[in-house]
Amino acid sequence: MPPARTPRRSVLILARLIALTVGLAGAEGILWLGGYPNWWGLDPAWGGGAPEYEPDANLGWKARPGQFTVVWSDRSDIGHPRQVTNWSQGRRATSEQEPPHDPAKPQVLFFGDSYIEGYGLSDGQTLPWMVQKRHPEAQVSNFGAGLYGTYQSYLAMKLRLHESASVYYLFNSFHEDRNAGSPSFVRVMKRPPPGLFFPYVGFSRGELTEGTSSGELVWSLARRFRVAALADDYTLILKSYARVRAKRQSTEALLVKMNAVVRSASGKFTVLLFDLTDQERQDYRAFLDSQHIRYIDCDWPERKDPKLRLPDGQHPAAELNAFLAERIEPLTEIQSASASHQRRNR
Repeated sequence: MPPARTPRRSVLILARLIALTVGLAGAEGILWLGGYPNWWGLDPAWGGGAPEYEPDANLGWKARPGQFTVVWSDRSDIGHPRQVTNWSQGRRATSEQEPPHDPAKPQVLFFGDSYIEGYGLSDGQTLPWMVQKRHPEAQVSNFGAGLYGTYQSYLAMKLRLHESASVYYLFNSFHEDRNAGSPSFVRVMKRPPPGLFFPYVGFSRGELTEGTSSGELVWSLARRFRVAALADDYTLILKSYARVRAKRQSTEALLVKMNAVVRSASGKFTVLLFDLTDQERQDYRAFLDSQHIRYIDCDWPERKDPKLRLPDGQHPAAELNAFLAERIEPLTEIQSASASHQRRNR
């Protein structure tokens, strides 16, 4: 029997290239049909900053003082321009004019992400503005900022809380990923402005560890080919794996630190449990109870009404903020805290 003919080397190389091309094309098609990755449709300018924000050496970014006409343009098509007024110290306006600080008035401070800040809403439609209107005898401050999680809210709290106050932090379960610097938090399509960064924490041996990222820029090829996006995605997942795995422990530790900061100023701290799954809500209720941290569980039927959300299906509309404002009694809480502080000092 004559020996089998060995194909020429050039033929083998060509065959392998054809097989590789067909394989990559098939993988590209499968990923396309499966809608992977979910960040493929990110705005090409994502991460490049916005006029209503400015870099901050402590927080990464904060609200820039001034008046801005903002159009939130994303896949949900939020719609027409809105008036955004920011005051000093990274606050969004809670009344027509920025008042001087009045220590004689009860202080009410709100911290959190774009839900508190008022994404997609004009000034008067935000929750802190409505609370200020309901309680003119108090002084209300809105320290919410887009993309903040528990960690940045905690940093802002340490910077801004100087006296007894009623302090609210609105918590959504996706803050866990932001706290841990997950890929969804640090991935950018465009380099951020100089000085802007993404702070995050890890959790090791029972202690929080702090870190920062200047933003993980998406690879050029990953913007064109989904197979390259797959490689980019898993590279970033591996880099952040350890801290993302501990995101629940990090978040719980931050909530304890928040409570300690407020209590050290003789204030009253309240967590608003907002958008969580049923299991997450049950877990956090149990944790906050175990730590004797006050919370309001916002698991009302109205919270789930899509008519009370903006077109993106997530951010609260003005009607939902008004519903929540009716269920917050900041003055009773701060007065009870002040009375307790006075009794301790006698």
